[in-house]
Amino acid sequence: MNPADHPSQLDVRFSVPAEHAFNALETVLAIARRGALSLFSLELGPAGTKGDHVVRLALRADEADPLALFMLRLQNVIDIDNVSAQELPERRAA
Repeated sequence: MNPADHPSQLDVRFSVPAEHAFNALETVLAIARRGALSLFSLELGPAGTKGDHVVRLALRADEADPLALFMLRLQNVIDIDNVSAQELPERRAA
């Protein structure tokens, strides 16, 4: 898949308790799928001292609006904390 096909990009980080990590990830990925977002990477870090995993997602979309809607929906997911996102510069086709 060519990154230029999806010009809007978002790098999302959040933490989830170890005992709920897979349920939370399933919910987050379902939100992305329903929003027609493309998942380009998923990293699940090891449990930290508080027992939380840090998750990093790299998402892409044809427009910025679905990414903004994803972030709004992500705020309502139970067991997700410390949500942060960085919008990456749009890629243009060469």
